[in-house]
This record gives sequence, C-alpha cells and structure tokens, in this order.
Amino acid sequence: MAVNVFRNVATDITAGGLSVYTAPAGYSAIILAAQISNTTSSTVSVSLQVLNDDSTSTALLTDFDVPGNDAVNGVVGKLILETGQSLLISAADSTSLKLVLSVLESQN
Repeated sequence: MAVNVFRNVATDITAGGLSVYTAPAGYSAIILAAQISNTTSSTVSVSLQVLNDDSTSTALLTDFDVPGNDAVNGVVGKLILETGQSLLISAADSTSLKLVLSVLESQN
C-alpha cells in the first residue's frame, strides 16, 4: 500500500544558495508549487536547479527576475524528484526573497 505525505518547506533564499529539499529514501517527491516572494520594492534575481545524487545539476531558472513586492511560482506544472535528488535555490541577495515549497511525498 502506497503512503503519501504532504510537506511544506518555508525558508529565506540566500545569496550563497542552499538545498531546500531532498527526496527521502524510499520516496519520490512531487513538487506541487515553489512560491518565491520578493518582500522588497527592488527586483531581485533567483536561480533554481535540480541536483542529482551523482552531483550533476539541471537548471530550472537562471537569474530569473522577481519584481519588487511580487511573487512567482518557480515550477510550472509538477516536478518529480526521485530518491536522493535535491532542489537548490539561490538569490542575488540574502534579504529579499522567501520560498514556500509544497511537496507530496509518495512511497515507492
């Protein structure tokens, strides 16, 4: 019997970049939304990528501009992460952008 778990991850997006989510062992993760909000009046760029467990990465967004006092969804449609794959995000500065990630984990 498959087990599904919903998760929300909320974090500040830093200039140095961070791994915001890794699909756990025995699960595939469906990223339902990656809401990126800009809490300042200035435009700030963001980059988003998938990191495989072999350290190769695939860019989803590269230096994408998020307008001031606005928000964007970093994932259009659904994104599947297999066990061990991670979602990495970074911003042009460390004080402007916030992320709320909505994930459905499905047991393999």
